[in-house]
Amino acid sequence: MAKITYVEHGGTEHTVEVANGLTVMEGARDNNIPGIEADCGGACACSTCHVYIHPDWVEKLPAKDDMEEDMLDFAYEPDQARSRLTCQIKVTDELDGLVVQMPEKQI
Repeated sequence: MAKITYVEHGGTEHTVEVANGLTVMEGARDNNIPGIEADCGGACACSTCHVYIHPDWVEKLPAKDDMEEDMLDFAYEPDQARSRLTCQIKVTDELDGLVVQMPEKQI
């Protein structure tokens, strides 16, 4: 289990516990956190679970695969270094303390 902090665009923070094996997107969905729409349900077929990873965490996450890179091209104001799709980040104990910030909107 990992505590993950989701920060809305306006600054409101939601810190929740997410079970190992789920994705960061599923953690947001299951806890009714606004700002992550997840239209495709986690199939990496849209970019509506886009977030900006806190700078302290960028290097600690597994690298993006080609499919995630391609989908991020459709995200709202992607940041080459910090943008990720939360459906592609599996929760493990090592993610305890992860902080993600939602963009102003999802496409």
